[in-house]
Amino acid sequence: MFLVLTRVLLWLLVLVIFFYVFFRIVPKAYFTFLGGLLLAVFVVLLFVDPTDRTATTAWGILSLPFKPLGIVWLLLAQALRGCKNGSISRSAQNEIRSAFILLWLFSTPFLWQWIYHNSVERQISALARITQTQTAETLVLLAHNTVEPQVEGRSQLQLGDRGNLILYANQLYQAGGITRIVVSGGNRLEFPSPDPQSDDVARSTNEAELAAELLSRLGVPQTSILVDSNSPNLRRSVLGVRELLAENNIDPPILLVGRALSMYRSASSFVQGGIAVIPRPTDYVSFVDPDQTRDPVFTLEAIMPSHQGLTLSTQLSDEYLLTIYYFLRGWLSPTELTCLECQPAAMKLPSTSSGPLLATDEFPR
Repeated sequence: MFLVLTRVLLWLLVLVIFFYVFFRIVPKAYFTFLGGLLLAVFVVLLFVDPTDRTATTAWGILSLPFKPLGIVWLLLAQALRGCKNGSISRSAQNEIRSAFILLWLFSTPFLWQWIYHNSVERQISALARITQTQTAETLVLLAHNTVEPQVEGRSQLQLGDRGNLILYANQLYQAGGITRIVVSGGNRLEFPSPDPQSDDVARSTNEAELAAELLSRLGVPQTSILVDSNSPNLRRSVLGVRELLAENNIDPPILLVGRALSMYRSASSFVQGGIAVIPRPTDYVSFVDPDQTRDPVFTLEAIMPSHQGLTLSTQLSDEYLLTIYYFLRGWLSPTELTCLECQPAAMKLPSTSSGPLLATDEFPR
């Protein structure tokens, strides 16, 4: 009952914010019956099939006002309405000042490294430390955005923004104890399809297949690699991995290799899907020892606006928005997002246990 009530309240909050942004800030003259109908279709597609290209475009549009650049853009767009006949109204001036200040804050590396460290890395590092003595025979690698497509005459495999996930998975495998690696990924929408008349047609543009090929080149036997090649996002990975484990009679738990920023959402999604998880996060940002209380080192360059700061603030906002979206869809549970001290009780384990995240009776197995 609590989960249902929480989702209803969140839905109401999302709708209130949505209508305020699109009907109070954006001029009503831009809204026609056709435009409203198209927006409604986008929302429906977003919840029917989130992996559809149209739905992905709709998500990018609908979530724009809640992202750093989207907020700045809306303020500047609102300020343009106050610029008439060569003069700028006082409200427009305040909006321009606010946009400038927010753009500076969103682009400040030190601020977002501090937020990232205190809201993500410290907790994730503690969670990984709790389960560091646990192991499993099966490792699941979330290969999303780990490789680039082998097209346009590229003879080499190129790593993507999260390519270190592949290297970490290989490191864990070479350390022993793991008998198989499940690589989960798919065809990203921005990946081009090979030209059927080209000699490069045999080259794959599937990120799971490319990541699996790279693992084999690093020394992992191909017989130890299972590929889930139809999972372009986390939700599809949960369903695809669960089906793959069932087909091969593989029992959980699994070692889950993913980026630190999204590890809570990833682990909670797999647990909600009935798969016990031992988290193995990587792709950290700050360089501070999580056991220490001091914050990231302050430097003059760290407060200067840069694309690194804007990228980090955007990644954090994207993750928060996706976490809310996954919760509203019922794809994760806040049970797994409790404080670390409450983890044994939340997982229904003895207080002395430091076992994997388990699917509780509340979740379907």
